[in-house]
Amino acid sequence: MTKQTSWTIVGLSVFVAFHLTADLATAQSTAGTQRGIALYGDSAYEGFSQAIEDIYLGSEDLGRIIELPVKVGQRVKANDVIARLDDEIEKASMEIAQTQASMLGEINAAQAALDMQTIRVEHLRRLMRDEMAGSDELRRAEMELKIAAARLLTATEQRTLRSAEANRLELQWKRRTIRAPFDGVVAEKKAGLGATITPSSPEIVRLVRTDTLHGVFNVMADRALQMKSGMETQVYFRAARKTVDGKIDTIGPSINSESGTIEIRVRIDNPTGELRPGDRCTMRVVAPNLSDEGPESVSKLRKSGVNRW
Repeated sequence: MTKQTSWTIVGLSVFVAFHLTADLATAQSTAGTQRGIALYGDSAYEGFSQAIEDIYLGSEDLGRIIELPVKVGQRVKANDVIARLDDEIEKASMEIAQTQASMLGEINAAQAALDMQTIRVEHLRRLMRDEMAGSDELRRAEMELKIAAARLLTATEQRTLRSAEANRLELQWKRRTIRAPFDGVVAEKKAGLGATITPSSPEIVRLVRTDTLHGVFNVMADRALQMKSGMETQVYFRAARKTVDGKIDTIGPSINSESGTIEIRVRIDNPTGELRPGDRCTMRVVAPNLSDEGPESVSKLRKSGVNRW
């Protein structure tokens, strides 16, 4: 009886262990299917995502921030106001210059003097033909006519110069308003409302462009040399748990002497902003035009639903 019970217990143990192993394998398989790719194998390259534009916005002019309408995480459009510095002095200087540039009194006076002198010269020429005026008087009048024309030219040039000065002051005034150079997301605030901006510390906010990302991968030189700009790729984002298509954008011109790798940058469209810069990525090159004899780093895209690599 004892022996039979022992065999029964052993049989049950084997049965339970077998089913536990099968369930675990099924769970792992299901998890791998949901992930969409495998992160192992010679055909996959590890890297990270990077915003195509990542800059600090600020001003080289000294001033105090009087307006800062954005907050961290806010999406802005190109030319949206990011911050504004105090601009009373610059605005007043611009208005004075614009007023001076619009004044026409000097030009009108010079034009009137030129017209009057022109009429006088023509009258003296008629009198000289009738021998009623001397040549010296005519030469003096003609000289005064040239002086009047030069005064009109000087007045016109002065107005042009004042207009240019007004434009310069307007540009200087507009520089007090910091605008977004592209569509992006405010990633960081370096200064707050009321803070003073100095040439040594000009940054106000950090702006990143996320509608397009770069996947940055360091690939062994022998394999990177097989790649070309424009090649189709698949990139898996770990945090987002999503696989997207991309294209090789740039291939580094030099080989890193320490690691023996070349930097490959993959361009990835991200119009919804679902993918984020800084996410760890895995990339596979999809090159159906290459022969099967190529390196394992270049693989063909399978037409079946889930691609494991």
